[in-house]
Amino acid sequence: MKQEKIISLLEDNKLLVKSKINNKDIEIKDITYNSKECSSNSAFFVKGVNFKEEYIVDAISRGAVLVIAEKEYNIQGADFVIVNNVRMAMAKVALEFFGRPHETLNIIGLTGTKGKTTTTYFIKNILDEYLGYKSGVISTVETYTGVRHEESHLTTPEAIELQRYLKEMKDSKIDFVTMEVASQAYKVDRVVGMEFGTGVFLNISEDHISEAEHPNFNDYFNCKLEFIKHCRKVIINRETDFFNTVLDNAKNAEKVITYGTEKVKDLADYYVDNVNKTDNGFTFVVHNLDYEKEFKINMQGRFNVENALAAIVICKSYGISDECIQAGLLKTEVQGRMNVYEKDGITVIVDYAHNKLSFSKFFESLKLDYPGRSIITVAGGPGGKAYARRKDLGEIAGSASSYMYLTEEDPQFEEIEDICRDIASYVKCPYEIIPDRTVAIETAIKNAKKGDIVALLAKGEEDYQKVRGVFVPYESDVKIVKRLFGIS
Repeated sequence: MKQEKIISLLEDNKLLVKSKINNKDIEIKDITYNSKECSSNSAFFVKGVNFKEEYIVDAISRGAVLVIAEKEYNIQGADFVIVNNVRMAMAKVALEFFGRPHETLNIIGLTGTKGKTTTTYFIKNILDEYLGYKSGVISTVETYTGVRHEESHLTTPEAIELQRYLKEMKDSKIDFVTMEVASQAYKVDRVVGMEFGTGVFLNISEDHISEAEHPNFNDYFNCKLEFIKHCRKVIINRETDFFNTVLDNAKNAEKVITYGTEKVKDLADYYVDNVNKTDNGFTFVVHNLDYEKEFKINMQGRFNVENALAAIVICKSYGISDECIQAGLLKTEVQGRMNVYEKDGITVIVDYAHNKLSFSKFFESLKLDYPGRSIITVAGGPGGKAYARRKDLGEIAGSASSYMYLTEEDPQFEEIEDICRDIASYVKCPYEIIPDRTVAIETAIKNAKKGDIVALLAKGEEDYQKVRGVFVPYESDVKIVKRLFGIS
């Protein structure tokens, strides 16, 4: 893409403020916002609250010939373009630079406060069975494009990475992609200009409210709704809060399908009933008009039946057979999501539950599936964001648990003890603050008695802690339990 085309693109989108270009015919070979990734004839986007001018100097030294920023810098060695919104500019340029790959892919996007990751893997595994090869995935856990397979650190990647991933999938001849679409994807312009083949709205509950994320619930919800407006086919949980608002925002979709439990069987296109617990999961029956089929999943947590139903509805809409659907469901086990380990009569459950809705569903499921058993909870809260989670965790877990160990969970620039004391102010059961998460888990399991359930919340299989802007290595909740229980 020539510099001239980039300038024209920015001008057409009313993003261009000023340009200082010496040679419009220079061919831009790559785009990035990370100075360390710059190479010969690349374009460098200036973004981030912690940006330093030295990054521009570094980018130019590595080969950047074009710098796109929201203000002028007195730095020589490259052409400069000034825009009024660098994130929007980045998204618009990325779309065109990578050839608008979303237009030739079947992209299934999922949004919701809870269940995105697990539902993503139910869908992906079904698609893999149906296609006979690995479908693409962009999730909180990982990214697979046919070219790369790597760990993720963002639910929805920044615009440049996202379009690069989709281009790699297109080039790898991957037809289907399942991806999580976080509220931040629209808040900070990561998916601008994209249309999705199918959009799934799982649920909504207050979360991600802080000065670093969304100022209020309406802002959070509206970002979720924006996604629904850009989907050709929309699948909606009939039991989600604000269902009518979600439905209204899907009015331009070519098709809308709803699903839910037996409570809404007369209102939803698909519903599930006859949910029965097995040793390692659940069986349940799915209905649609004259359709009735029993399915099975090998995951704990009754809420995962609802996630599986969403996946079934999506895949039925693509004409995928029940046999492929059942095979894909049975293959699904997501590390860090309702992973159950047992030894000497003690049950340890590792789950990613980290907000009000997921806390409620998690403990509701434990009470139903493990009646009468004491629950010991190990959990914390993130620093610098989602402050309401502290109250929600304290009240919900504190009511359901017989004992709590409060510990670290990505403290960032806050002190761990301060976060824990904040949570503790809402806790009704006995508790203990152990800042070191590894020690907290080891202590909880060591002190547990036969019949107890030890619940490890919010970190799952993540092998890092976010501390003062750095990813600090951490063994992971899953690996700690396996080590203590002697599981290879």
